[in-house]
Amino acid sequence: MYDWIQNMTICPKAEKSHYPKPNPDALAFYNKAAEADKSIPKNMPQEEIVKLYQQAANKGYWLAMHNLAMSYYQGAGIEASEEKALFWFKEIEKLDIPEGYANMALVYRKGIGLQADTEKAREYMIKAAQMGDADSQFYLGHDLYAMQRQNKIYQIYALKIWQCASDQGHKQAHFFLAMHYKNTNQPSLAYRYYLKGAKVGDADCLMTLAYAYGHEDKEPTFNLRQDNARSACLSRLSIKADRDSTITFPDLDTLCPSNVPQPNEMK
Repeated sequence: MYDWIQNMTICPKAEKSHYPKPNPDALAFYNKAAEADKSIPKNMPQEEIVKLYQQAANKGYWLAMHNLAMSYYQGAGIEASEEKALFWFKEIEKLDIPEGYANMALVYRKGIGLQADTEKAREYMIKAAQMGDADSQFYLGHDLYAMQRQNKIYQIYALKIWQCASDQGHKQAHFFLAMHYKNTNQPSLAYRYYLKGAKVGDADCLMTLAYAYGHEDKEPTFNLRQDNARSACLSRLSIKADRDSTITFPDLDTLCPSNVPQPNEMK
């Protein structure tokens, strides 16, 4: 079931050309809904947002289908209905895109509108991971890492598929790789992944670096000299990242410049 990971020479990534081109009207409906959905405070009632998702979904836009399915599942802005959520998840599956199979993994794991089935959930998650879905690659790695007590090879598989997810900018993949290397006493690799994770906006990576530069008790310092100003800056960015999961900091070193020479900083 997992041999394909061992034999993998190139990380699978989603082929953007494989996605159906969205209808211009559908895209307009979706963008209006998504912008209103993210606004704080909300500038549009949730019911109106869902209606826009519905209009975009009716015109075949998969992102709108996903948000509409989740709205039905959660009962957000519309009466909860697992059956209708399942309908829209299946509509995305028909498009043969990675997210469609990732959604069906969730459906079978949670039992949304049908009987929960862990084996089918795993099959769908693997298919989505093989097609390049970064979330599925991360969660597959998480499951494999937990299986390493059965066989050490699963840890190797987990690290390899987590690396694929991190290559696509998956925030948690960076953090879990960093945690692995920290726990296995490989601070240079741990620091590298914490730094990469911080730049893609992972709040935990940012806070770990804040602790490191601040020399907080019982936290790893990665041989860094104390830099309280950078520590405070990283802490503030961590709070921002915790509030907004879409934010990234590719210019991290400009936003939080070093105020203390770091001759031993691990790159």
